[in-house]
Amino acid sequence: MALSKEQIYAKLEDEVAKRFEVSKDKIQGDHDFVKEIGADSIDVVELVVEVEDEFDIEIPDEDLDELTSLNKVTDYIYAHESKSK
Repeated sequence: MALSKEQIYAKLEDEVAKRFEVSKDKIQGDHDFVKEIGADSIDVVELVVEVEDEFDIEIPDEDLDELTSLNKVTDYIYAHESKSK
């Protein structure tokens, strides 16, 4: 069963807070992971690997540059999770 955008966002928000060691109340959906949350490129790659495992999707390398914020990753998963099942 596919998750709602809200469910995806909530799961991702928890993961971003834990992985980037930032309080959830400091995270906004449009914050850039690198510029505003302080992640480095390795952190982002690790997040993508976690997202692929958690949501059972494969994210092609050419899509990685677009996944720069919580909102963008949420939208990407929502659009692709039903296609992978």
